[in-house]
Amino acid sequence: MSEQLKEESQKTVVSFVVGLLVGGLLVWAFTGNSSEAPKKEMKDDKSEMTTDEEVATQEEVGTDEEETTTVPVGEGSVSVDGDAAGMSVSLANVTFPAEEGWVGVRNLNEGKLGMILGVARFSAEQGLNPKEIQLLTPTVSGREYAIVFYSESGDRKFNLAEDVQLEGEFATFTAK
Repeated sequence: MSEQLKEESQKTVVSFVVGLLVGGLLVWAFTGNSSEAPKKEMKDDKSEMTTDEEVATQEEVGTDEEETTTVPVGEGSVSVDGDAAGMSVSLANVTFPAEEGWVGVRNLNEGKLGMILGVARFSAEQGLNPKEIQLLTPTVSGREYAIVFYSESGDRKFNLAEDVQLEGEFATFTAK
């Protein structure tokens, strides 16, 4: 009986080692050396792709245009219409600093901007002109807050990693 148990143990160990080898080979085969593969680069037309060789040729000939996206930014301004503490902040006299973006409410602690409490999107193209910002966290009586403007990355969803705060002065208010 012990001879049979020893034989089964050996089969188990051999099966385990073979499984590791096969798994390792599959990982190696599918990941491979990425430096050998041609890199793809997206152009304006999402269906068209180019390889590194084509890009190098374009650069040598000088046909590759550099594209820069500039967002016209002006002087934004806003005031708070009533400053009662609560789950929303009413805006008045708003001048948006760009054609499209976000306006948000942030905590203000000793002059330093803190957590974002809520945002609302504005867009001249779509006629979005928010008069109120709904908050995820309510303002508290006696605390200071700031109204700030953010850019819009194009996906129409607020994402702090992509929708950056626009430079300039921000409006402040104290909730009552």
